[in-house]
Amino acid sequence: MLTLEPHLTAATAAIAAARAAPLSAKRAMLAALLLDAAADAMFAASGEDDILEFRARLAAQSDALRLIFALCALRQNGPHLVTEAVAVPAAGYATLDIPDLMVSLYNNRTVQRVLIADGDERHDVHEVLEAALGAIHQSGSPSPMRGG
Repeated sequence: MLTLEPHLTAATAAIAAARAAPLSAKRAMLAALLLDAAADAMFAASGEDDILEFRARLAAQSDALRLIFALCALRQNGPHLVTEAVAVPAAGYATLDIPDLMVSLYNNRTVQRVLIADGDERHDVHEVLEAALGAIHQSGSPSPMRGG
């Protein structure tokens, strides 16, 4: 029987590594790909026959997983990673580390962030990764719709 633990451990470590290097699109993409692979492992353990239906159910339960799946599909006009300046509200200054604070002071109260660009929408990649990992953990069993 397949176990999800190695997949979740790898994804968790990759998310932590991405968070430790917040401007690394490469580390963020690796974390996203490992989450995508964890969903595939869930399918393999589920005994279900249709991976597309399985992934569609997961995506319907979590906007973060929907974004991760779409990002990892690497479609030409699909979601992709971008590094852009993000405005820091005055209340947010207390949460900035010293380097980001200095950058924001010299860049009109903005800092660079890796984001998922989905059309005109922007999503903080680190928040999406954490939420997607939580959604996979919350699924709890190989079949996300079991008993539902």
